[in-house]
Amino acid sequence: MKINYSLSKHLMNLSNGMDISLSTFRGNNSKIIERLIRDGVLDTNLGNTKVICRNKENLANYLHLHFSIPSLEAYISLLSNSESTRSDAVMAASDSKIKDVKVLEGFLVNAYHDIKGIINGNEINLKPSSGSFIFINEFRDFLIPPDVTVVCVEGFENFRMAEKQMYLFEGIKPIFIWRYQNSVSIVKWLLSNSNNYIHFGDFDPKGLHIYVSEFRNKIGKERCEFLFPQNLEELLIKFGNKELYETQLHRLIHFDFESCPEILPIFQLLKKHKKGLEQEIFIK
Repeated sequence: MKINYSLSKHLMNLSNGMDISLSTFRGNNSKIIERLIRDGVLDTNLGNTKVICRNKENLANYLHLHFSIPSLEAYISLLSNSESTRSDAVMAASDSKIKDVKVLEGFLVNAYHDIKGIINGNEINLKPSSGSFIFINEFRDFLIPPDVTVVCVEGFENFRMAEKQMYLFEGIKPIFIWRYQNSVSIVKWLLSNSNNYIHFGDFDPKGLHIYVSEFRNKIGKERCEFLFPQNLEELLIKFGNKELYETQLHRLIHFDFESCPEILPIFQLLKKHKKGLEQEIFIK
C-alpha cells in the first residue's frame, strides 16, 4: 500500500500534535491507520474516536522503515509539486515511480524558413536539417521573434512535410509544433509569449473540439484561429468522410458557437455536407 497525498498531510498534522477523528480515514487510508495503531506507532483517545501521535520520532522511523519515506515533509512536497523529477522521487520516497513524472517535457518544432530562436540565452536555427526536427525540452526558456506565427499540427505527416503545405501559410512566417498526444507543454509555452496561434487539425467535430478545449480556451481567443483553407468545401465534397462527421457530432451538439465565431463557418460546411475531412489531404 502507498501513502497518498491526503494521508501524508494527515500524518504530518498528527506528528505536529493534532488529533484527528478516526472517521476521517476511509478505504486504504483507514487500513494504513489501523496498521499504525496496531503496531503502536499511533494511538487513539479513551473513546476510540480520535487518532493521536504520542511520539513523532517513532512515526518518522516507522514511515522510513516500512514505507521508504525518509522525510514526510519532503514526501509531501514531492506529491504537491508539479515540477518534481524522478530524482526528487528517489530522495523523498526511495522510488522514482511513486509519482507520475513527465521525464520528457517539451515539443518538436519544424520550419521551412530560417527562423532564429533563443533557448537558455543561446541562438538556434529552427529550420532543421533534412531528415530531422528540433526538439525543445526546456521550453520555459524558449523565445521566438514576435512576428512568427505558431502553427500547432495534429497529424505527424502534416508536421513532417510542412514545406509541402507552404501554400496554406502565404503571408506569414510560421513555425510548426507537433501536438502529439499532450498539449500541456505547448500551452504552458504559449502562455509565456504573445505570438499569434493557428491550429491545423482535422476538419471534423473532434478537431474543432480539440482546438477550443485544449488551446483557445486556455491561451485566449484574441490570438487564435483555426486554419480555414480557401478550397475546404471543394475538398470536403470530393474527399470528405461521412463517418468522421456522424461518429463525432456529439462533441459539438451543445456547443456555443457564438463564443467561437471563427470556427462556425467551418462547422456549417461540415453540417451542410455531413462529412469530415482529414488534414493529410492538404499535403502536395
